[in-house]
This record gives sequence, C-alpha cells and structure tokens, in this order.
Amino acid sequence: MRVLALGPVLLALSACQLFRPADSIEAHPDVTTITIILEAGESEARLLAVHPHRPQNAEAPRITAVLKGPGWTATFSAQPDPERCAYTSPVQNWPGPARCYAASLPEAVRASQSYGIRGTAPLGSFTGSMATPAPPMIEDPADGLQLTAGENEFSVAIPLEYRKNPDIGTLMAHADYWEIQGDGSEVGLFGLYPQVLDGVVADTVHHIHGGPLAHRLELRLLGIGWHYTNFVAEFSEFPLPQPWPDFGIEGEGVYGYFDGLTPSSTVEIRVVRTGSRWILRNTLPADRH
Repeated sequence: MRVLALGPVLLALSACQLFRPADSIEAHPDVTTITIILEAGESEARLLAVHPHRPQNAEAPRITAVLKGPGWTATFSAQPDPERCAYTSPVQNWPGPARCYAASLPEAVRASQSYGIRGTAPLGSFTGSMATPAPPMIEDPADGLQLTAGENEFSVAIPLEYRKNPDIGTLMAHADYWEIQGDGSEVGLFGLYPQVLDGVVADTVHHIHGGPLAHRLELRLLGIGWHYTNFVAEFSEFPLPQPWPDFGIEGEGVYGYFDGLTPSSTVEIRVVRTGSRWILRNTLPADRH
C-alpha cells in the first residue's frame, strides 16, 4: 500500500509527474497538456488544459473540446476557476498557466462504457478514446465492521480483500470519515486518502486515529484505467522525447491522458479506542449524515 497525495475526493499527482518540464530544446510555448478522467456515476466531465512551457503569468490555453458518449455529445466550456478541475490534476504549482473546462452530460458516466473526445488546441486538432473500467469489488471486510485501536496506537490497519478486472491499472482505497462526538453527532475529518493498493487481490489500508473518540468510515475502492496508469509510469523520467506516446489523447502539440474511474460499492467501518469512556457510555450507532 502507498499513500498518494491527492486533490479533493479523487486524484492528483505532483506537478513534476504530470507535466513535461520546459526543456531548453524544442520547448514550443503553445504545447498543451490535457488531462481528463471521467468518473462513473457523475454527470459532469472536467478537463484541465495547461501550457507547461509558458510562464505562470502568461495566458492559459484556449481550446475547444467535445465529449462523445453513447448516442450523445457534450461541449466543454471554460470555467472561471481552475480549481474546479482539482481532481484531474494538481491545484498548486502548475508549471504554466492552466484553464479548467467543464461539460454537463445528458446522463451519468457508465462503467464499462466507451467514450471519445475531439477538439482543437493552439497547435492543431486532437482526438482521444477510452473505456471506463468495470467496478472493483470489496470482498472483505463486510459492511458494519468494528475495529479497536489500542490506547496508544496512532493508526489502525484495515485489511482488504477485493476483486478487480484487468481493465483497472490503478486501484485506490478512499474513505470519507467522521469523528463521533459524545452527543452522537459527527464531525467530518480529512486524512491520508486515497491510498494506492499494490496487491493483486489484497492489501492493507492504514487509518489515522489520533484522538480518543470513535470514527465512522465509508470506505470504497476507486479503479482507474491504463491510460492514466501508463502515463504516470512513463512520466517518472524526464525529458520524454517526441513522438509522445498515446495515453488516450493524441494530436499536434498535445499530450496528457484521457481515462475513466469507477468506484466500488461502499462499506461502513467503525474504529473505537480501547479504554475510551465515551465508548462505554454510548453503545448505539450514531445517525448517518
């Protein structure tokens, strides 16, 4: 298991992993990085476009893009705040000016469904295609598991067993979680999620539990396709010479990835601490929020 530094809800990588540095040779200022991940179950698509070879104060990329689904198309429009694209790329330290684009979809993104994209960037046209993965499945633990943290334990190990299809290249565990107060109310917390799962059928998530109160987790798996996975692996070394590989998007002066993410169903897990007076007083589960 590895912890991945992520943006809100989904994923983001460090800027050095996502974008090719401004090489001193053949670093055309109009080269555009395009990153897009469609999440199964969501009715909005977001796309981030960056000029990685321009200074931060330069104009961000102006592109056109149309997403093609089963029997429909949806047009992307520029958004005033690039942080709307936080889950497709890092929010901070972009190596160049960035612009976020969004498209409202006529239906929610489906698992195991093919999608296409076409558009224009400053140096020419681009196209792409991908298929969202089939959903991963949590086989263990079952919904309703309760774990106990020792009085001096800072984290709790949560063993996982799961199934995933070969169309998943990257598997992550994500959890929304809350601290249960003495009156039964809940306060949302933030921690080291998602966490990358390296095991083929099993791995362990480490949940941070620093206080005396119980936590309630809603844990799910996130399966991402191979375009994203291969892009991350390829861009671990610089510079990446032309011709740039195809990671779901190809075009003149364009590189990046186009991929899909499919979540599993959710299981609820409670973590209580040994010796907690609150746990002894409160035996009924708190209401879900």
